Formats: sequence, C-alpha cells, structure tokens
Amino acid sequence: MIVPRIALLAAALTSTCSVVAFAPHTSTTCTIGRSQSRLSTTRASVSLDTPQNSEDVNTSSSSTSTNDNNNGAANNNNGPDMEAYSNGYATVFEELPYKECKPIDGKIPDDLIGTYFRSGPAMFTAGSIVPPKQSLVQPKTQPVPDGADMDRMVSHPFEGDGAILGVTFSAGATNTASTRFRFVRTAGFTNERKKGKRLYAAMDSTRELGPQAAMGLGNDLALPLYRHHLQPGLNKQRKNTSNSRAFYWGKRLITMWEGGLPYKLDGLALSTEGRSQLGGVLQETDPFGGKGVIDSKAQRALFYSVNQNPKSSDVTLYEFNENFRPVQEKGGKVQTSFSGFAMISDFGVTENYAVFVQPNTVANGMQYMFNKEPGKVVALEKGPSTLHLVARVTSSKPSKSFPIPTDGAAADAELQFCNAYEDDTGRVVLDAIRSDGSNLSGSSTAPKWPWASSLAQYTATTPKKSLWRYVVDPKSGVVEKELLSNLQCSFGVVNPAVSAQKHRYIYTTIGAMGSEVAPPQGIAKFDCETKETQTWMPNDNEFCGEPMFATRQGASQDEEDDGYILSVMYNGSAKESELIILAAKDIAAGPIARIPLGVAVPHGLFGCFTDAEEARWDGDTIDRRAKLADKMESKGNMWNEVKITAPVAGVRNWSRRLSQHDRCNGY
Repeated sequence: MIVPRIALLAAALTSTCSVVAFAPHTSTTCTIGRSQSRLSTTRASVSLDTPQNSEDVNTSSSSTSTNDNNNGAANNNNGPDMEAYSNGYATVFEELPYKECKPIDGKIPDDLIGTYFRSGPAMFTAGSIVPPKQSLVQPKTQPVPDGADMDRMVSHPFEGDGAILGVTFSAGATNTASTRFRFVRTAGFTNERKKGKRLYAAMDSTRELGPQAAMGLGNDLALPLYRHHLQPGLNKQRKNTSNSRAFYWGKRLITMWEGGLPYKLDGLALSTEGRSQLGGVLQETDPFGGKGVIDSKAQRALFYSVNQNPKSSDVTLYEFNENFRPVQEKGGKVQTSFSGFAMISDFGVTENYAVFVQPNTVANGMQYMFNKEPGKVVALEKGPSTLHLVARVTSSKPSKSFPIPTDGAAADAELQFCNAYEDDTGRVVLDAIRSDGSNLSGSSTAPKWPWASSLAQYTATTPKKSLWRYVVDPKSGVVEKELLSNLQCSFGVVNPAVSAQKHRYIYTTIGAMGSEVAPPQGIAKFDCETKETQTWMPNDNEFCGEPMFATRQGASQDEEDDGYILSVMYNGSAKESELIILAAKDIAAGPIARIPLGVAVPHGLFGCFTDAEEARWDGDTIDRRAKLADKMESKGNMWNEVKITAPVAGVRNWSRRLSQHDRCNGY
C-alpha cells in the first residue's frame, strides 16, 4: 500500500445554517464561526474540537480525517497549480482504441471486477479527428493545435465534443486494467469532422455574457446552468455533444446530454451505434435529460425530459425495468407540467417520488419567439426555487410542489443531486451540492481559452459550491435545509447500492483552499451521521475528477463503505492522466493504486461503474472488438452505407445496418 500522506488542515469556514419554511411564513436561523489552522512547509499544527498529532509533511500529497463540523480540508501549502489545471482543457487529437495498463504504484485489488465509464468534453478545437484515410470525404483543413485558430475553438469548455473513457478490471487479469478512450460520433462531431471547421456557434452569444449571467451560474466554468440553445428539435442551433454522462443499465451503455437524445455505444470498443430512442419510447426530437437515476431496491432506471416554454413546461418521467424496457405500470411514464420556464438539469429518486428543483426564472416571450438564445431569453431572479415531488408510476401518493426558503444567498438554482430518499416518517431527504454565485462580483468579461490559467481567473468565473441537505414534509409543506459541509466541493456520489435509499456516506471532489473557491482537486468522504470528513489531496499540479464508488466483490451488505473509490487524476505538468483507486473506508490514506491510462483525459464530468457479469470482459476480447470497430469505420461507417456481420470469439455477433452518419436506432 502507498504510504499515507501527512495531514494539513485548511482554514475553513465553520457554518451551520438551518432554514425552515412554514406555509405561508418563513423563518431562518444561521450561525457562522471560523476555525483556523497554522500551515508549515514541514509540520502541521492542528487545533480542533479533538486533539490531533502533528506529523512530518510528505510533499507529495496531504490527507485529513476530522470530526470537526468545519469539515477542515487537506490543503496544498501553495494552492493549486493553475497553469497545470488549465492544461486539462486540451483537445485529445488521438483516440486510444485499447491499452493494457498496469499500476506505477500499489496494486489493483483482486476483488475489484467490472468496468468504469466516464464522459466529458474532449475536443475544444472543432474537427480535430480526421475521417479515416480510406474515406472519400476529407476536410479541406487539417487539425491544428488548440489556440492556433480561434475560429475553430469552442467558446466554453462545456461546448466541447464528448468522449468516453472505459477501464475494465477483469477476473484473472492480475494487476492489469484494459483502457480505451473514444469520441462519441454525434451528428455535430461528424459534420465538423468532415468539414474540418466549427459549424455550431449558436451558444456563443450566451457564453459572451461571461460569469455574471444568471447570477453567476449561467456560464459556470465547470458545469453551466445554461446547457443548450433553446431551439427545440434537431437543428443547427442545438448541438448535442453527448458529453455529460455515461450510463450503463440493462446491458446497454449510453452517453447523455441535457436537451437531446442519448447515444448508444458498444461497451467494449466504445464505438458509437447511433442516437437511441430507448426502444421507441422517445421521439427523435425529444429533449431528453442529462441524468439517469437507479432505484437500487426496485432495480429500475429513471430518466426525464423537459419541453420548455415561457409560461409552462411539460415534464415526462420515464421508468425502465432491469432489461431497459418500460415498466408495465402506466406504460412506464408520468407526464406533468411545471409553471413557467423550467430550467431542469438534475433530479433525484425516492420510493414514491422523482424530485426536481426548479429555479426562480423569468422568460422573455418575445426573445424566445425570435432567437431562443438562453442568455437573452431566460433570467434567474432572486426568490425561492420550487421543489417538485412527482409521483412515480407505482406511487399512490399525489404529486406536490413547495417553495424552498431563501437564506440570503443565491437561489437554490443549480443543484448537483447526490441522492434522495424517504425517511421513516415519510419526509423526503435530498442531499445536493449547491452553487452560490454571490462571490462573482468582478468583471463580466467572458474568459477565453485556456479559460483558467490563474486562480484569480478561475474564482472570477466559478461560483462557490457547498454540500446541503433539503428535507421536505409532503404532509405539512414544511421545507428545511441544512449546510452539511462548507468545503468547495463538486461531483457528489453515494454507493450505488443505496441509490434512492437512505445513505450514510457522500464522496465528493474538493478544492485545495478549504471553503474558498478552487478547482476540483482532492477527494472527500462525508459521514452524514457523525459529521466527520475524511479528505485526501494530491500534488498541487494534480487534479481529481468525479469520485466513483466501485463495488468490492464479497463486500459486506451491512457496511456501506465496503468498496473502492475510482477517480481520473490529471497531471497538468506531465499532461498525463491516471486512474487512482482508494479504499472507500479510508480516503485519508490516499490511493492504494495509481494506473497510468496512456492518454491525457481532459477534465471530465459524470460516469458510472458496473460489475455486471457481461461487463467483465477480458483484455483480448476488448482488443479484438476495438480492432473490429476501427475496421468498420475505415470501411465506411458514417461515410458509406454497409452491412456488417462479424462474429468475434467470446462476443455476441454484430449484425446491424450502419448509415451514413448518426442513425437513430430503437436501442
């Protein structure tokens, strides 16, 4: 095991805040304090509620375990290396069809078996992957380095074309992982690939509004509130980059993006099979949501779509069984309407409800009619957001909506849902990371690539984020909210085994500056019962992505944290990426294995881990499938219509019809 690093505790803001709303009145109580620690390059002196020991500093990384309510975080003495961080917004010019990877430190646990998938933007200069050499369709201009031709650069990292990383741990593959990385062949990706230039710029006017858009949330550098152009359907204004989330369910892998159909991918080679209508459930023009949630107890997967209009928005909730087919109850979907323009980009699931939070927005009907640019059409206003409880297809309870009490900060407008559940009294509990843009009071100038080369630039474009708990009583209409952790955090996840059930632990990325705004860098584990926080922080030039809980074979069902945390860590100095593995029980101990991936994976978004029997492919099978995928594309996939029937040993036959590009299939 890698030697654990010394703990350095950041000066973090201690804040406990509870807000209770009683219809029609609201009362708020809030207490704020500050806890500080002295930092040294060689030793750390820590004074918290419980005694701590000073230890020698190991400059490679730092870790913390504390039960103090200030949630003190491990802190790099010099703060994050922002030049190294900005290097993580770099186009991947060469895909990785297959690579056998071994750890440079530690050992891959034998009881870690399954596949990890993660999505994210990876092409910031349009047309950077040319068509196969055999193709008759070739661009007039060849790929250029990022920044060489600004007309080809996207205006915001979220506009980058999506790619997906796959890492498989198979039984018998001693201390070895099978890695691949490919772009999703969306319609937009394919069109720009053929032309060798940028064709979709409808979001530029919104991105040019800079960090002040939508009270600091509209153009958040990591994950903006404004996700897509408002022109509905398939068109040149709304480019579906399929860059936000990888989701595996019912032996199918899809990538998702808010506002367009998901794309179906082959789980082995990560080759794109086309837009998916989920077995005919969706229409080609449906504005499908960017989030899927698994009900671990009922073994169902839930999704949503939102048809947005200035006066009223239609919301559809979809529910699928373990075979990825609509459940029988009510045809597998519930339709409802939310008053006003619903800026929905996340949701949670409980036994009886789907939980949505609708920001307090106002839409300009005239602008919506003529241009549909989100920055001109939709404005976020101060005032309470609305929490919607939408009854599921199996629920006998009515759907209800409640205002969320305000607390003096920005509205509860951009929540990253960690998990939701119903407690023993029937109250709905939702844990989420909340963005507060009130810290953005500087220039309204939109940042240009490389977007965040200094901490000052990053803090001017990124809102404060913290972990909150929302509790709603459907009977009384009382809504409470509580600050759980004031650390700058992102990408909150729980063990998938307790998804839609009561959870104890939440895992997040955290910044290196405690409660102050800084890019995601380390990993934290928050105990909802004891309020204890464990943290681990890498070097100042290394940055972790979403922490994903991975099941341990033979894990105890009574121990929620009996498993592993996986995260892609980007080294901005070496411009390389590793997959790190941590024991979920002891985050503060740091990685037990570090695996170079063979590709510099840009800062990504959301992923998943599956230990399903069919997702434990061995390396030879993955390698053969990857070679077949390359062969299929070189022979004409997306360029000429062909029919492929190719048996592969140990893998089901491929037999499907491929069209010129981005066909839409039933599944």
